[in-house]
Amino acid sequence: MVTRTRDAHEIAPTPPAKAKVNVLLVDDDATKRFALRTILAPLDENVVEASSGADALRQLLRNEFAVVLLDVRMPIMDGFETAQLIRQRPRSELTPIIFVTALDQAETDMGRGYNLGAVDFVFAPVVPAIMRAKVSVFVELYRAQQELRRYRTQLETLVEERTIALTAINRELEAFSYSVSHDLRGPLVSFDAMSQMMLESYGGQLDEDATANLERMREASKRMTSVFDGLQMLFRLTSGEIRREQTDVSALAAQIVQEQQAEYPDRKVEVDIAPGITVNADKRLVRILLSNLINNSLKFTGGNKSPRITVGREMVDGESRVFVRDDGVGFDMIDSHRLFGAFQRLHSQSDFPGAGIGLATARRIVNRHGGRIWAEGAVGEGATFYFVL
Repeated sequence: MVTRTRDAHEIAPTPPAKAKVNVLLVDDDATKRFALRTILAPLDENVVEASSGADALRQLLRNEFAVVLLDVRMPIMDGFETAQLIRQRPRSELTPIIFVTALDQAETDMGRGYNLGAVDFVFAPVVPAIMRAKVSVFVELYRAQQELRRYRTQLETLVEERTIALTAINRELEAFSYSVSHDLRGPLVSFDAMSQMMLESYGGQLDEDATANLERMREASKRMTSVFDGLQMLFRLTSGEIRREQTDVSALAAQIVQEQQAEYPDRKVEVDIAPGITVNADKRLVRILLSNLINNSLKFTGGNKSPRITVGREMVDGESRVFVRDDGVGFDMIDSHRLFGAFQRLHSQSDFPGAGIGLATARRIVNRHGGRIWAEGAVGEGATFYFVL
């Protein structure tokens, strides 16, 4: 075994010394002040002396102090009067005060002292170890408060920086949304219209392959238009104010089911909507959320002869959860993390057409309400989508 000693430059650096904090000593007797300073010297803090109550108030205007050691008996302005004035100043209203007195407890109005905000009394003769222990507690507490202040300032700065960055990103998204709407979507709509016109005007003169190609081109343009519409929906959901109000989920779900079933007149779907489901949320966004979840259930129960969809609510550990459940194709829970991503698909486009944006929209709405959304299911056994607002 080979042993190796560290070189001087390899020795771990010592941590930086703690910044000294201020301790205020207030006593009209210079001898007592010297004695107290000597007792506190091992703490290695910055001890500031004041020879009167007025002098103490001047020091408190100039500096912050971890603790004030205040003599009770002083001429002109005694310790209690000084403490009262200290407490009246916003900067020092919470500064700990320890009264130091040569009087015995029977002669000291301790009740008045505590009413004025004293945290402790120390009676003569002062025991050095006890005095240092009492002062060190407030010194460390002050350091902790200063550290918390520093973290809060850093956090506020970070939040401000992130807010500026997010504002810039949102402006870029708005510009991109405008570009999608006018520069990309517009030509696709024109392309679809021209393809349709060619089919109507020259369909009889084209062979089967040409006609089929034109139909495929129309379907592709429609899918792309659907994707752009979905993107615009996502962009719109990132802006605007949330206006919360008591919203009747049951009534909205019934309206949505009626509208969507009209698009599938040949399908007979049993829909069970629990009565009295309400949430405190933005009604417009809740309607979009439910529309996407119900449409998702209608789509993925397309292969069932007698599909069933349930819109309900359950209480779990005091939390109200709204759910949309179906008995469709379901999904593997291993893939559940992909469900709410934009353009993420767990099934082929030919089996279940769509832009892959509906569940991403649902998650965006729930996130804007500070809630959460998740799904549970199994392959061939349907799926349940839960959300909490």
